[in-house]
Amino acid sequence: MTRSSIRPIALSLLAAGLTVAAGCQAWSTQRPRGRMASLDQHTYASTPFEAKTVRLVDTRTAEELWSVDVPVDYKVVVRFYEDKSEDNQDFPDVMRWEIIPADDWGTLLENQMPVPSKHARRLEWELRRGPEYAPDERPAPLDIMPEGGVETSRIDG
Repeated sequence: MTRSSIRPIALSLLAAGLTVAAGCQAWSTQRPRGRMASLDQHTYASTPFEAKTVRLVDTRTAEELWSVDVPVDYKVVVRFYEDKSEDNQDFPDVMRWEIIPADDWGTLLENQMPVPSKHARRLEWELRRGPEYAPDERPAPLDIMPEGGVETSRIDG
């Protein structure tokens, strides 16, 4: 092989490698931005300054069907499946969800419930007043007055 014939092959391999690397970043569907595909799956992560409450509303009645306060450093993953609720005209679809640590890559979404079809439901979220702390990260109280009191004498005279 000559040098001129190796160059196109090397460039092709480099381009393929970059394409695969870019695809791996979007591989996880349970990240807050998701896979950027229409999977009808949604992920909401809570941080100390962005603690989220997520709810599902039946738009026909304005009734709140489901709600969760996502704990700080956790995320809720929600996915909808069409026509999976047998013999249920009002709630033909199924919503599956799971609350997992924010740094976990995936879960099987073990919780489920029948929900209205996509034209009759709204998944909404709001920020809770914060900041909030993770359940195991409560800050220790700050002791602003040391045991012996405060020295008030001046050193220079």
